[in-house]
Formats: sequence, structure tokens, C-alpha cells
Amino acid sequence: MIPLKPLPKVIKIDSEKCVNCHLCIGVCPVKYCNNASDTEKGILINDNLCIGCGNCIKVCTHDARIIVDDTEKFIEDLNSGEKIAVLVSPATDVQFPGQLKNLLGWLKQINVQNIYDVSFGAEITTYQYLQVYQSGKANLPIIAQPCPAVVSFIEIYKPELLKYLAPTGSPVMNMACWVHQNNPGLKLAFLSPCIAKKREFEDPNTKGLVHYNVTIANLKKYIEKNEIDLTQYSGEFDGPIQAERGLLYSKPGGLYETLKRYNVPLKPHQVRRTEGVEIYEEFFEELEQELENEDSDVILIDILNCLHGCNRGTGVKYDEFTTNQILKRQDERLEEHKQQHYPDDEHRNRLEALLKDMANIDFSRNYTDRSASFKLLMDPTDEQIEVLHQEMGKFEKEDLKNCGACGYHSCDNMAKAVLNGLYRPEQCHHFLEKFFFETHEEK
Repeated sequence: MIPLKPLPKVIKIDSEKCVNCHLCIGVCPVKYCNNASDTEKGILINDNLCIGCGNCIKVCTHDARIIVDDTEKFIEDLNSGEKIAVLVSPATDVQFPGQLKNLLGWLKQINVQNIYDVSFGAEITTYQYLQVYQSGKANLPIIAQPCPAVVSFIEIYKPELLKYLAPTGSPVMNMACWVHQNNPGLKLAFLSPCIAKKREFEDPNTKGLVHYNVTIANLKKYIEKNEIDLTQYSGEFDGPIQAERGLLYSKPGGLYETLKRYNVPLKPHQVRRTEGVEIYEEFFEELEQELENEDSDVILIDILNCLHGCNRGTGVKYDEFTTNQILKRQDERLEEHKQQHYPDDEHRNRLEALLKDMANIDFSRNYTDRSASFKLLMDPTDEQIEVLHQEMGKFEKEDLKNCGACGYHSCDNMAKAVLNGLYRPEQCHHFLEKFFFETHEEK
């Protein structure tokens, strides 16, 4: 068996800034990707267990967790003469309100060859989902896969659900397939609202078509640092044609809103829209139970890691705009877009005809069972848990406070972390509290 390629790092740690506050562990939906056993180095990350959800970056008030992307490499390669095209996320417009065309013009000015709207890739994705469903060969429910954090979670922690992931690519990957078919020889960069997209691009299952994950947040920092005035530039997207509703993909439920164009006879409960960190516990637990009991007629699961979708994703400056401002801007753009590009059925028919003509392009996507890394962790027996609790000074039932100060939410979960060398007994709040009182009494 060929060993799996390690997952690329999407979050790095500044050990000098990490104060071991454990907030990162507390918000992490998978917990054991964090290693808090060395207080000198800070809380480190096992990349093969991290899903790239980005929750730890958002809560870290010490700037100890940092985005890893390809912005710097992208700029360097452009300056060295590499022929690079840029794929632009639908979230870009709301993150550069009123400046999208200015941004496109500046990108062309710095030698970007072509610029493509991933909203059109979303149209391809929706059409591919339709084909998969109508073929009658899909495993139902179809779990939408534009979100790489969700894909990583299933690959690492829920491999039994792999067969339900959509067998076609995300909007950016499908757009990349179209570009390579029609404009071969270009390196591709994605202007991205998501740190986990780096995982998607370096996955052997995605054919190596996209070379740079350029986060919106870091590109903005570059623009600000270099005092670039975007108002001095103007540009447009390069083909194939304008998307219709695909620009909605960056908000929760955007996939289903786009699918509605095809009038698929789905009942409201057959399309499950869900997002936010709760999906990794409550939602997936319910889904597994429903599938096990054969008690579900859900057809499509429109699922995203980020609570407000990609518009406020892990690769944007989160607090720059409110959710209301973003959604208002997106609705306004959609109305403008429809009036200008899709005033009647004739224009929509032309879009559908173009999508049908892409039958010769391979938009397929496979997945990999990565659960071996998680299975390496030992599950403590009841006897081991009792011994570990005693090491932390927990001898009575009332000592098991499940206070969550460690970040693991329960004493048993923390015991598993200790058993696997990810935590130390003396970091337990109960242990420290007991040590303090006993030391105080001695004095």
C-alpha cells in the first residue's frame, strides 16, 4: 500500500506568541489535532488530523495562529514572468464592494494573463449535480463538496460517508477543468475566501490544476502595504459567458438557489442546508443515525464549514463587514446581474446549452480514506481513564467537573488526550486548583 501524502499545512503557529490559553482547543471540532504537551513550543497542530476549519485563527487574540497560503509565491512568480491566470471566487465581490472591476484591472496590470469568474464554475457544478442525480446512480443523499474542510472531515473522521460525497468537483476545480481544456499551458491561482482550499488544490484527486491559493485577506494586506490605489484600474472577466445564479454559491444555501433553475421536484425537507461548527457533531451524528436506520429521504446536503458561508470564510478579514452588509451587497449584485445578462428565458437557455456542450470535459472527483491517522490514536479503557483521572487528583465523582477549561469539554476526552501524549495531567484545572489549595494550606 502506497503511503498517503501528508496534508499540507494551512495554519502555522508562532510559538513566541502562544500563551497556552487553550481557546483553540475549545473551538476545534476535532480536538486531537492539537498538541499542548510542550508549553515552551505552544499548542502545535498535527496537519494530518486538522481539517482546516479556521476556528482557532478566529478566536486567537494573541495572533499565534497564522494563515498559510500562496499569496507571496503568487506575486513572486508573476514578477518572474510566469504565465498565470486567476480564478476569482464569488465572495470577492462582497469583499471588495464596488471595486471588483478595479481589482480585475490591477491584476491584469501586474501581468495576470486571464481572469475567470468562479461563479460560472458554480453553474458547471450545479449542472453536474443535476446529471448525477438524474442518472439514478448516485448514493443518496448527495453531500455537496465545495467546502474542503467538510471534505477533510469526512476523509479523516467519517470515511463511511465518502460514498455520499458528490463525484464531481467544486466550482473552482470545475472552472479550472474548463480553463485547461480551452486555454492549456496557464498556471492557475484562486483568489480565495478559504484557507482549506490549499488542501483541495494539492490533493492528488483534483488533478493538480490549481497552483496557488491566494486568500482575499492576504491579498488585501499586500495591496494596503504597497499603497495600491485600485481606483486607477479597470478590467473585465474573460469568458466563457456570465453566470446566472452561480454568484450565490458563496452564501449558505447558494447551491440550492442555483439548482432551483432546473425545477427539480424536491420537497423542502429533501434539501438539507446546514453550516457552522455544529455540523461536525450534531449534524453528522444525526445523519449517520438516519442512514443506519434507513430513515432518510434527503436528496441533497448543501453544507458549509463557515457559519455565514464563504462570504465570511477563513481566508477573509472577518470583521471588516457585517453579515447584513454582505448579503445586501450580494442581493443587489444579483439583481443588477439578472437585468444585464439574463433578462429572459432565451439567455438562460443559452447558458444551459453551453453547459450541455461540456460533456467532453472530465469534471469527476474522487476522495481518499485518510482515517488511518485518526485511528493511530489510542482509545483509553475504563481502567486507564480511572488511572488518568487519579493522576489529575480526581478520586471522587464530584471531582469530574467536565469544566471544559482544558478545551476538551469533558474529563474523559481530556484523558484520551493525555494517553496520546497531547496533554499533561498537571494542565488540568482541577489538578491546578487542588495543588493551589493544598500548597496554601501547608503554608
